[in-house]
Amino acid sequence: MKIIVTGASGLLGEEIADRFEEKGHEVIRLKGRGQLDLREVEPVMSFVEKCNPDVIVHTAAIKDVDEAERHPQETFVTNTVATRNVALAAEKTEAKMVYISTDAVFDGEKGMYHEYDETGPINVYGFSKLAGEREVRALCKRHFIVRTGLLFGLKGKPDNNMVLKLMKRWQNGEVVEAGIDQRCSNTYTLDLAEAIVTMALTDYYGTYHVCNEGRASRYEFYTALCTGAGFSEEQVKGVKASTIKFARRHKNSSMTSLLFERTFGYALENWEDAVERFMVEYKSKKEEL
Repeated sequence: MKIIVTGASGLLGEEIADRFEEKGHEVIRLKGRGQLDLREVEPVMSFVEKCNPDVIVHTAAIKDVDEAERHPQETFVTNTVATRNVALAAEKTEAKMVYISTDAVFDGEKGMYHEYDETGPINVYGFSKLAGEREVRALCKRHFIVRTGLLFGLKGKPDNNMVLKLMKRWQNGEVVEAGIDQRCSNTYTLDLAEAIVTMALTDYYGTYHVCNEGRASRYEFYTALCTGAGFSEEQVKGVKASTIKFARRHKNSSMTSLLFERTFGYALENWEDAVERFMVEYKSKKEEL
């Protein structure tokens, strides 16, 4: 199959592209606006028609919640208008579309949200991604909407990789502040990418929550990473998220799935086990990073 991956230089996009290639598929990697501006409909339509893909995996987005809050119009153009353009192109070429969404479509008041819970974003980022979901549902019949949580992995640009930046700070002896009052479903990009490849090879379209099992605060997650890398847990300081963030944050946006396991026959393992596997990968590639 021929696969287009947008945002292919990012943490998740690169992982997805690699997984498809490892399984023998042809992958076209879109890595930025210099290659194709997804915000402009005609270039997108022309490019996709020329490539005639079987699947488009759309990961490109403004993901920084604080940046989104400061630049709402740009965020909606990038996260919603661009998604609309990709959905139009996918429908016209009869390609499947996989749209990467987020736990930020919920209000974060209860946690363990499933696919049928009411949405209710509380910040610009969440609103822009929910609007993207609506465009995909309205415009592309063959779609998968994948909601996921806080991502961690080794791919993407090192300067934009949250975990690699944390490791450098801990190596320098720094103490990192982390929210104790903001819980979510932390998700290993390797696990998520494998799930997306599995999904895209089927016709079981719809909206799925795909994340590692369980939930944790940012403090608990950072502590697991810090100690797993051999640093002292004292190098993570628990604080209220509101003291270190600009945009409004969710209290508990953790998710569970009523659909993924029942449709595809397996579930992603617990986030703590995923962190252990990630640390094995990190230590094996540490010298290359």
